[in-house]
Amino acid sequence: MNSVTLNRMVSEDVFYKAVMGLIIGMPVLELVTEIMFRVTGNVIPSSLEPMMLALFGVGGTVLTLLYFVLSVHHKRKLRAADIFYLTLVFFMIISAVFSLNPGVFSGGDFNRCEHPLHFLAYYWLFFAGSLIDDHKYRRNILFGFLTVAVLEGVFAFLQTFNIELAYSYLYRADRSAYGLTQNSNYYGGLCVMLLACVSGIYIFFDSVASSKVFRYILPFIAAFLFYTMIGSRARLAWVGYAALVLFYVISFCIMCRKAKDKAVIRSAVKRSLILLGAFCAVFAIAFFFTDYIREVSERSYWEVANGNAEMMGSRRTYLWKAGLESVPKNWLTGVGLDNFEHVFTASPDLAEGIYMKDKAHSEYIQILVTQGIPALINYLALLTYTCAGAVRNVIRETSPEKREVTWILLGMFTAYIAQALFNNSITYVAMNFWLVTGLLIPRENKIKDIQ
Repeated sequence: MNSVTLNRMVSEDVFYKAVMGLIIGMPVLELVTEIMFRVTGNVIPSSLEPMMLALFGVGGTVLTLLYFVLSVHHKRKLRAADIFYLTLVFFMIISAVFSLNPGVFSGGDFNRCEHPLHFLAYYWLFFAGSLIDDHKYRRNILFGFLTVAVLEGVFAFLQTFNIELAYSYLYRADRSAYGLTQNSNYYGGLCVMLLACVSGIYIFFDSVASSKVFRYILPFIAAFLFYTMIGSRARLAWVGYAALVLFYVISFCIMCRKAKDKAVIRSAVKRSLILLGAFCAVFAIAFFFTDYIREVSERSYWEVANGNAEMMGSRRTYLWKAGLESVPKNWLTGVGLDNFEHVFTASPDLAEGIYMKDKAHSEYIQILVTQGIPALINYLALLTYTCAGAVRNVIRETSPEKREVTWILLGMFTAYIAQALFNNSITYVAMNFWLVTGLLIPRENKIKDIQ
């Protein structure tokens, strides 16, 4: 195999096509799985998705290793994204090798766990995103997310009327939306990220599309998604949504002072207000005609009125306390990759009927407890570096098209990291975040430098 062929195998075009196939293919595969259940009655929903992601983890890692080999051959300097990729893989391997419960992930639940091949897929998506710099490709990825949003949203909307194609393998309450994720909390986290994408495409429509008809349709799609977000009954989604609103308020204030083309900012603010009006209308409909708002409010009120701090956040504070108590003894490598349940099974207070979970219900505490302090520091450093670089690019970028695609992605990033304070990392949701992070990380010495 000659060098030209090898270079084509790790080209920007190959990475772009692969990630597009994965982000759209995952919900489509889940739909196929649910149809199979409807036809045969003996297929577990979401059973094929973990396998698909694992295959991409293996294939993507092979491509990434080939990229590094060619980079050494061409004497290309390491980028920040390369270093973060290597450190992420390093801490993942160390945590898996030194696990206190080797080979067990999320209590052995195949459809819920994140095993090493899944983490390899996450990190490959991050790496692939860091190589995709062509504006057309980046714009198309946004429309890929839009496609996923519509597909997920249609099924989520039907579920608010208790109309299901299959059933929720993991969790849902009555008339709650879970889309194609098998858990209403997971859907809430995914939905607010997709809502950020759809809203951003509308706000900055002139830079990413041209069809007037499509421009008029987008606010309805965003409002539709907002309703399904409310319908998920997931309070964490509201945290992500609040972060998204705050992000745009702050960023508009900054850009009004920094941007040379004030007309563009005024147009974006106008469209943001149109969206806000649509969301307020949906909120009113949900408030008067459903119990979504009331139920969430009452649940939150009684948790506070109960006076028991460990009951807060559907017992999240109890889980966090148990996890944090294990950190001093396992600060370096954690209790083991995706092995949070070990916190309870190894506890001297273990008794029959004790409340335990296999996830921390906070991605940050999950990393701290299962992978250790160095891994959490590395992850937070990645988030900080990515966010700071993306903000700098939004302010300094001279091309409106490139700037506003980055702006949209940064909104998605913000919504996700906010809801992650209270949510679990799960394969078919987290993979989208890792791709967005890669697309945002400051770019230098791209794949096109290899000749």
